[in-house]
Amino acid sequence: MIDIASMLGPPDGWITEHAETIPVYWTFGKLEISFDEEAPHWMNWFQIEEAGYLEGDFEVLTDRLVLSLDGFSGETTPSEFLTAGLWAPEEAAVFYAALSDEILLNICAGPVQIHFRVDTDFIEDGDAQKYLTNSTVSRVVSDIDSRATLDSIYSYPQPAFEEIPGAFNWNLLSGRDYLMLTR
Repeated sequence: MIDIASMLGPPDGWITEHAETIPVYWTFGKLEISFDEEAPHWMNWFQIEEAGYLEGDFEVLTDRLVLSLDGFSGETTPSEFLTAGLWAPEEAAVFYAALSDEILLNICAGPVQIHFRVDTDFIEDGDAQKYLTNSTVSRVVSDIDSRATLDSIYSYPQPAFEEIPGAFNWNLLSGRDYLMLTR
């Protein structure tokens, strides 16, 4: 925590809802950092929130930190991330699930997890769960890849896998299988 404060300066804000003694969730614009409640308050993870609004060559996160976008934006699709050479497609896992009338899609590769929301207006009755249940995997991937919008990007100190295990009925594909189904 002290190293982060030294490097980035004071946060724009923090969330104290679960903090007992000190704030352990800091915000720096789109950058959000979660720290462990126990000293020395190691970083649990950080995320780029509202990543769907990323555009241009870079994003200024703080006066001391600028994120180079390297051609990525809030419009970058899951398949574009998987083919960008950030990691081998077989090293990535793609999860998708229905949540009410929405479809969520996450790419997990190493310590990185990329969250997408899918525009489900194409589903006639709006029932995302029924759509996923009644559609082939190839149809689902074909339908959702171009409709997926970047939501947030997380980085953890350990490998990222399945956002909340057991919380949703996640469907899993390897990155390579996902890419094969987009073609």
